[in-house]
Amino acid sequence: MIVDTHCHLHFKEFDSDREEVIRRAREAGVEYFVNVGTDPGTNSEARALASRIPGMVWTAGLHPHSAHEAAEETFGMLERQIVDRRPAAVGEIGLDYFKSEADPATQKKVFTRMIELAKKHDLPVIVHSRDAFEDTHAILSAQAKKGLRGVMHCFSYDEKAMKKMLDAGFYISFTCNITYKNALTLLEAAKQAPLDRIVFETDSPYLSPQSKRGKRNEPANLAELVPFLASVRGMDAQTLAEKSTANAKRLFRIDA
Repeated sequence: MIVDTHCHLHFKEFDSDREEVIRRAREAGVEYFVNVGTDPGTNSEARALASRIPGMVWTAGLHPHSAHEAAEETFGMLERQIVDRRPAAVGEIGLDYFKSEADPATQKKVFTRMIELAKKHDLPVIVHSRDAFEDTHAILSAQAKKGLRGVMHCFSYDEKAMKKMLDAGFYISFTCNITYKNALTLLEAAKQAPLDRIVFETDSPYLSPQSKRGKRNEPANLAELVPFLASVRGMDAQTLAEKSTANAKRLFRIDA
């Protein structure tokens, strides 16, 4: 059994066959889903789906792609969602200097506000970071000293960067892009990730494994991702699945 620690099953890409996607995931051994919101609207959608799917939790986030649209009332709405509905985490939040329309200063301001919400309500954070490692690490390492905990979602940096995040107390999440033929640096980091800090995700509907590139990703593909990394690491896939599942349950307080 395994946990998909980051998926977006409430997105429109799953509208035509959502129940089938969940059924395939169950058959593939996915025990729990962390259904991730990205703004107040999708947070509500993520929660609505989780409320009717056994084994699914949801999160309340504000993606860096939406940072330039955030107003004071946005943060008020987000806090009400957190207080009233108690998500499993605050996320997806973070910095994206590759694609976001928001400038870095705005992104960092919004990121910090969301971190403060997580700390205030004793929730872990799910962090998105793309082409922004130094600023991401600087913010998170400082906040970790004040009790912040969380996971670097869809880790996309090298082993040196991973060690810095581990030193800050964060979990590291890998998705199906480690199977790509040009992902050697990322794969090397995944090979070295400590077993007590590694978790897995699909980021569905994005980032399908190499065998399905160009197609929609879905949680069932964890059944390809975990054995792939276990083989590269020279270990039993069941052991890797069990370790990552225990980590995910601890991080998100699943079954607590």
